[in-house]
Amino acid sequence: MSKLLLYSEVATNSQKALFNLNEKFSKILVGIDGSKPSMDAVDYAITLAQKINAQLITLYATSSPVGNDYTSDTPEDQIPGTATEFVYWAKEESRPWFAEIDDKVKASANAATAKENTGETVRAIIQLKTLIIVSPLSVIGSIIGYAERENIDLIVVGTRGKSGFKRLLLGSIASGVVTHAHCPVLVVK
Repeated sequence: MSKLLLYSEVATNSQKALFNLNEKFSKILVGIDGSKPSMDAVDYAITLAQKINAQLITLYATSSPVGNDYTSDTPEDQIPGTATEFVYWAKEESRPWFAEIDDKVKASANAATAKENTGETVRAIIQLKTLIIVSPLSVIGSIIGYAERENIDLIVVGTRGKSGFKRLLLGSIASGVVTHAHCPVLVVK
């Protein structure tokens, strides 16, 4: 059982009021790379976003030698030819991950709706945004920069991503995000 769910089940109403998650975390950012730890982080973020009615942003950031930052929201005619391949590759690579996340959000909403029909009060709708950033910055820099620009309240990351350095307790991306983030970071193991 996750610590987040355990807190939710054990905390009294006065404790929940003291640590008002609804006001504290209205925008949750999850960094993904398709790895199991990053998708586990997505699961935690979906649960939290649903419980506190927060917006959920899933972000795939990749570093490349392009001159500027380009996102999946950047119109194609504004991406120079040299960066087009990198943006296309990032979109293709992340497409199955974002589809899986979309399915998880829909399943979570359906489960919550079923609970509502039994009389339990649960928010079923999660406002989900998916985004890709292709940047000359490091992945850490891209995540931190986006979080600061968009006033993210909480960043959720997995312990290790695709780097494969299993001997490390905390992955280099997670460690960098924890070190440099302007907001709280939840690391999911």
